[in-house]
Amino acid sequence: MKKIILSTLAFFITFSLLGQSIDELKKKYEENKAAGNSNQVTYYLNKIAYYYWNNNQLDLAAKNYEELLTISRSNNNTAAIRNVQTNLGLVYSDLSQYDKALNSFTESLKIAKSQNDKAATASAYMNIAVVNQTAGNNQEALSAVENALRLAQELNQMKLVRSCYGMLADIHKKLGNTDETMKYFNLYASFDKHLKEKEVEQIKEQTQLKVHKAEADKQKTEAELSQERFKLQATTDTLRKEKEINRMQKEMIAMKEREKKQMEAQLRNEAIIRYLLLGIAIIVLAFAFFIFQQVKKTKKANVQLAAKNKEIASQRDEIQKQSEKIRASIQYAQRIQSAVLPPEETFEKYMNDYFVLFKPRDIVSGDFYWMTEKNEKLIIAVADCTGHGVPGAFMSMLGIAFLNEIVNKIIENKHVRSLQASEILMNLREYVIKSLHQKGSVHEAKDGMDISLVVIDKKTGELQYSGANNPLFLIRDEEMQIFAGDPMSISYGPNTKEEFTNHSITTRPDDIIYMCSDGYQDQFGGSLGRKFMVKRFKSMLLEIHKHGFDKQKHILDRTIMEWKRGHAQIDDILVMGIKMNFKEHKKETSFENIWSKKKILIAEDTEANYLYLVEALRKTEVKILRARNGKEAVELAKANSDIDLVLMDINMPEMDGFEATELIKEYNRKLPVVAQTALNISEVENKAKQAGCDDIIYKPVKFKLFLKIIGKFLD
Repeated sequence: MKKIILSTLAFFITFSLLGQSIDELKKKYEENKAAGNSNQVTYYLNKIAYYYWNNNQLDLAAKNYEELLTISRSNNNTAAIRNVQTNLGLVYSDLSQYDKALNSFTESLKIAKSQNDKAATASAYMNIAVVNQTAGNNQEALSAVENALRLAQELNQMKLVRSCYGMLADIHKKLGNTDETMKYFNLYASFDKHLKEKEVEQIKEQTQLKVHKAEADKQKTEAELSQERFKLQATTDTLRKEKEINRMQKEMIAMKEREKKQMEAQLRNEAIIRYLLLGIAIIVLAFAFFIFQQVKKTKKANVQLAAKNKEIASQRDEIQKQSEKIRASIQYAQRIQSAVLPPEETFEKYMNDYFVLFKPRDIVSGDFYWMTEKNEKLIIAVADCTGHGVPGAFMSMLGIAFLNEIVNKIIENKHVRSLQASEILMNLREYVIKSLHQKGSVHEAKDGMDISLVVIDKKTGELQYSGANNPLFLIRDEEMQIFAGDPMSISYGPNTKEEFTNHSITTRPDDIIYMCSDGYQDQFGGSLGRKFMVKRFKSMLLEIHKHGFDKQKHILDRTIMEWKRGHAQIDDILVMGIKMNFKEHKKETSFENIWSKKKILIAEDTEANYLYLVEALRKTEVKILRARNGKEAVELAKANSDIDLVLMDINMPEMDGFEATELIKEYNRKLPVVAQTALNISEVENKAKQAGCDDIIYKPVKFKLFLKIIGKFLD
């Protein structure tokens, strides 16, 4: 049985085979072939191929379509080639020969593109998507459907858009993308409901038009009959007058004859009227019956539609309910995972300059970072566990627990000075193999992790590094040194008995080290949809290493977001940067009563953001003015010459922060303006500089960094 390929817009020829046997078709084909009639040869060859296809003789259908394709190519008939390739792809799809089907549909796609036929192009993409999905190539199917959807939206083909949404929901379901599945299922349901309602409305409108036309025809007929009666009556009166005049001149017999004729004429007219009225009554009854049947069908369709809608709504609600339960469980797991990761306060306690860029692909992550301090030695790890999402998160929790236990046991049994990075990794590998019962069987899961681990002596600057597949990057004097990890994972493998290499490095206070998982470098994106790659990643680290560490983090975050625009994040992303100048324990800086004589204008339309800034500045006792839009900010800046600093939100009503900054700078060039934005993209940063902003703060605002930035202008 033929498979129905969604939205196939064109077959080579649509025709009927009724009354023609295969022998007759073959005979016609041979006659025209002998006569050299090429048009008729292709016509009957196509009919023969379609006959076999229609009768499920697929191998014969494919053979004849291949012969037809050869003839079309020799004639250089591009349109025919495209359509034959489409039919051939459908036949191969029915034969489950998916590679051949994809080749045919791809050839059809190329021709449709060269002809700038968007409808045919969309059809080709859908055919490719269905074959890929049937063959289990869900990513290729996803790409093809997205291309078809874009063209369908351009062409405003709502039924094709609906089909695309339905197929996207099915593909994302198979890929396990719950959010995308729900998104496209809801879009499909919405479009399906809209199109069905539109079809019902069209049926109703057509029925109403037919009713109105029948009423109009009836009124017209009655008017014509009335006019005829009037004419007949006038004629009758005239004849009556003539008869009255002639009656006096003619004999009684003639008068009787006229009366007889008059009676016959009247009877004929009455018969005509009766027949006309009977005909009209039959027409009205027939039309009323037709209307009744249409209304009955419409009601039945409405009942079926309501039942379908109810079923869809029930399924949607159940899916949404299950999705919410799953999401709630994962979000709770995320809170647990966040709780075991080192908090920011731990880094702040020991480090002057650092950043951690942590971007899980899903809610929970298979990447993790870990740090502990033992007698002036910092032990820091960055790891990439097998998988991502929930499976990866389980492995990350095991990794953190094992690292804590291993370090504590080593220190209990030895002096902290004997702590070695390679020894920690070898112990970690033993823990993972034992806990996961790994024995090297072909069928067992290859779970484990890749990791970079350093042990840093804060006093001497001596650093030990050991790695499983993951490297360590060190930048000194604007040059990068790369310490490669051993080519083996923290799991059972052919190198299980080998020891990890322990690299000893004497660092300087200005040295910067970077550790990362492979998620950043492996992210697809850019104009060509390629990976970011290690080479580009290393070049970027060299370019940004002189910036402050918050700036470095923003640049890394912004760069990968811009790179993957239009592409899904394929893996968890984790990058850590540390400068080798560590803190000595001292009292924290007090921000109390430091700016009591200063005045700040806060331009912020969102109440929650404004209150957060006020609370952050409360202990400084700085005086605060507020503007709720850009226009009000300009007016307050002009009216208050004693303002020392403006905090300018970029997105505000009436006048945005860029325009307001330009007007304030025109009035008072020396008044510092610090922009606030949640959009960490280069366009916003460049636009802020062009408008005259002196610095920029990214939301959510970090308290200490916030006070440090505004302190540059107030101290």
